[in-house]
Amino acid sequence: MSYYPWVRDDEDQSFAWMEPLRKDPMDGNGYLLTKGVPCKNWFPEGLIFDLSKEKGSKLTDSIPNTSALLVVSTKLKGILEKETPQGTIEFLPVRLRTPRKKTLDTPYFIANVLGTVACMDAKKSDFTMDTIIKDQVEHFRRLVLQEKKIPKDAKLFRLAEQSRLILIREDLGQTIIDEDCTGMIFQELEDYGSEFRERVGT
Repeated sequence: MSYYPWVRDDEDQSFAWMEPLRKDPMDGNGYLLTKGVPCKNWFPEGLIFDLSKEKGSKLTDSIPNTSALLVVSTKLKGILEKETPQGTIEFLPVRLRTPRKKTLDTPYFIANVLGTVACMDAKKSDFTMDTIIKDQVEHFRRLVLQEKKIPKDAKLFRLAEQSRLILIREDLGQTIIDEDCTGMIFQELEDYGSEFRERVGT
């Protein structure tokens, strides 16, 4: 079974994007949303994310953003709840606000994928480690997985070596595509990190 990085769709210019979080609206805890740990006990009720005025206005099922968050629609939430083992994703309700400061009624959720899986093949991958968070990869030029280390029931998981990266199993990705969900791309694993390869001429 193949696995694909879940990345934002930055190809369709009509899609609405979340405004970058310049100030952490979560009292300094926002970084925990990319660590695979439960956050429901401190997550603020009624949290609102602003949409960027620099992007489009079309709402998608996975709202593109630069904060490494899965912000999903009710439709996509339902698919994930049905197709993944119970207790592996925590859904935290949020609202979206337009550039004209109108808070939308459409419900959205942060899909906080819990736990991590250590399955990077360090010998075959090409990467640079983070200089501050010593156990995390800052960026990949090439990512190769040791699939035998991935639990058989893991359809969606965080890579332990770079916990902000979420990987999706082929069958779940196909289900999401078949349901016409938008806003994300399930990237070929061999293409992940290719922008850094080009930068260094490899």
